[in-house]
Amino acid sequence: MAPMDFSSIPLFEAITRRMGWLSQRQTVLAENVANVNTPGYNEKDLKEPDFSGILKGAASAVHIVATDPHHITTRPGGQIDGTVVTTEDRTLNGNGVSVEAQMMKVSDNAADYTLTTTLYKQHIAMIKMALGGG
Repeated sequence: MAPMDFSSIPLFEAITRRMGWLSQRQTVLAENVANVNTPGYNEKDLKEPDFSGILKGAASAVHIVATDPHHITTRPGGQIDGTVVTTEDRTLNGNGVSVEAQMMKVSDNAADYTLTTTLYKQHIAMIKMALGGG
C-alpha cells in the first residue's frame, strides 16, 4: 500500500503554508529585535496571506522554493518575500523598533504556530482513526 500524500489535501496544504509563513515571520521579528539599537533601522513585519483562499483552491501569496522543504527562502538581498515596514514611532537615533511590541508579536506568533501544529496533529490522528489505524 502506497503512503498517503497529505499535501494534495487542501486543508493540509493550508496548514503547511501557514506554518511556513509563521516561520518566516519569526525570522523577520527576530531581525527587528536584533536591530533594536541600530540607528535608522525600520521595524518590519510580513503581510498575512489569505489562507482561506488556499482552501478554495486558490494559490497563496507565499511561495517557498528551496532544496529542502524545511528551508526558508529569501529574495536576493536577504529580504523575505512579503516584508513591509511597519515603523510609526522613532527614537532619537531614528530607530523605529519597540522591543515591547516586538516581544508581543513574537509571543503571538509562537502561540499561532503551536495552534497550527496542534491542528495538523489532530487532523492526522482523525484520519488515522477513520482508517482504523488508531
